[in-house]
Amino acid sequence: MKIYNIENTKEFFETLSECEGNVELVNDNGEHITLSSKNGENLNLLSETYVEGTIKELELSFSDKTDAVKMFTYLSGMHNVA
Repeated sequence: MKIYNIENTKEFFETLSECEGNVELVNDNGEHITLSSKNGENLNLLSETYVEGTIKELELSFSDKTDAVKMFTYLSGMHNVA
């Protein structure tokens, strides 16, 4: 899922932290980096990086389809999903 122009990063990462399955960041080389798992360490690090800024583009992969639906529902009101 490609996501664009996240302005409320705090709310975005709060929603992302509610995911039950693994959430992975897909980088420009197509590599998957686990953000959200049982310890959530990488998600915490990323959320601290973007605490006061805009995320222009981000690609995420979800292991649990219900998490993808949850994120899509959250984002669809913001018109940031492609």
